[in-house]
Amino acid sequence: MSFRAVQLLSVLVGCVAVAAEPQAHDAGPHAEAPPAETASDAGAAIPAHQKHPVESRAPVPKGKSVEIGLPDGRTSTAYVARPKGVPRGGLLVVHEWWGLVDWVKAEADRYAGQGYLVLAVDLFGGSVATTAEEAQKLMSALDQKLSTEVEVAGVEWLARALPGKKIATLGWCMGGGQSLNASLASGGKVGATVIYYGLPVTDVNLLRTLKGPVLGIWAKRDGWITPEKVAAFDLALKDAGIKHEFRSYDADHAFANPSGGRYNPPAAKDANEATRRFLKAVLK
Repeated sequence: MSFRAVQLLSVLVGCVAVAAEPQAHDAGPHAEAPPAETASDAGAAIPAHQKHPVESRAPVPKGKSVEIGLPDGRTSTAYVARPKGVPRGGLLVVHEWWGLVDWVKAEADRYAGQGYLVLAVDLFGGSVATTAEEAQKLMSALDQKLSTEVEVAGVEWLARALPGKKIATLGWCMGGGQSLNASLASGGKVGATVIYYGLPVTDVNLLRTLKGPVLGIWAKRDGWITPEKVAAFDLALKDAGIKHEFRSYDADHAFANPSGGRYNPPAAKDANEATRRFLKAVLK
């Protein structure tokens, strides 16, 4: 199967690598969260039953828009957040199925505050959703070829801006799978990958092309990225010899989204702190 075919399949259905035992474990604390939907999306291309309301109010973005170049002279608008001092590395951020909304920009600003040059790409061409139904339509219509071009262009933009510095990718939900896709498609330019409850890839040969460790953030009550999918990804990464850390929370899909109805503050705080430590360790 071709690399492009594997990319499409992974989205529609679901250091140089150093061999290491996976660090898979439960992560607390356990806090009450809204009950999960009873329907499962385990075999679905999109999390249609993992619906939750979204809060429209968000912090005012501190960064600015920037145009990144695509093949054939096209461009894509992205959001850039800059640290106050010299960047310690670069971070490519990929949004959820809501699109590049202000809460994603606020997350980019937060990581810029940790010292990174952050570029949040837009896979929906400026469209954003305010309801789960709208988000579902946007995700269903995702152009994977174009999305990969945007992600690769974003990584290359960061690489040009930060010569000699390492780059990581990070995304949530749909963007979690796209974070992995960006790392796989960027020709070794990405040194670390962070996935928040996104569709994984289990092709061992493909995973062997990763050039750095993976941090996976998962939800035990996720009806889309189920514990079984997480276990299969864990095994595939182990077989590929990719160092990785998994953290699983007693929470629902999208628990780390501060604007969502399934936001779980204690779990999100712990996951975000784990991400901070991970990025600090690998982007140096």
